Amino acid sequence: MNTPAYSVRQATEADYPAVTQTLTNAFKDDPVMSEAVGGKGRADLVAALFDFQIRTTYGPKGLIDVATDREGKIVGAALWLSPQGQKGNLLADIMALPDYYKVLGRNLLRATMTELRLLAARPKFDHWYLYTIGVHETARGQGVGGLLLDFRREKLGEYPAYLEASTYRNAALYSRHGFVELFRFKSGKPTLGMLHPAPISQLEKAQAKPQGS
Repeated sequence: MNTPAYSVRQATEADYPAVTQTLTNAFKDDPVMSEAVGGKGRADLVAALFDFQIRTTYGPKGLIDVATDREGKIVGAALWLSPQGQKGNLLADIMALPDYYKVLGRNLLRATMTELRLLAARPKFDHWYLYTIGVHETARGQGVGGLLLDFRREKLGEYPAYLEASTYRNAALYSRHGFVELFRFKSGKPTLGMLHPAPISQLEKAQAKPQGS
């Protein structure tokens, strides 16, 4: 029996360094990431930012999925934030600013402005947020991104999912896996806001309730 070239699972804390390395390889030249860290090729800043976000946000408040090859090497990763994890605490956010400054230095203001612009555009209803999905350059073009998307989108339950597509090429991948275009960003960075319907609709949920409940 042939073993599939890649498989997907939920990450453990021991995977975090490899997740950071994989996402840094995938996003060091990404237009949205480059805008946040002050230019393309800033792999050091991209790695520091992903490491910080994984440890403080997507590890404790969300879900991290990884794609591995036959040898178990992580070649792709996706960072999801749960609906509950998005319910911000303003005081906690303010207190985290010094830590962000340690990571980004003088790029903090630029990164903060980028994040505020994206936050303003996100849906106001509860949803899963796909912050990022990235594939190492050694495994691109082999369906790894699609595997990561399908692994999690089938487990979203009664909540839809939202993401920002940084390029039209990325948006085409998301479209093939059930995401639909909501709007286009005026700045072009990112390109599109996209939504995936909830696997379980509120109508189905209501109809499944016993009579009289």
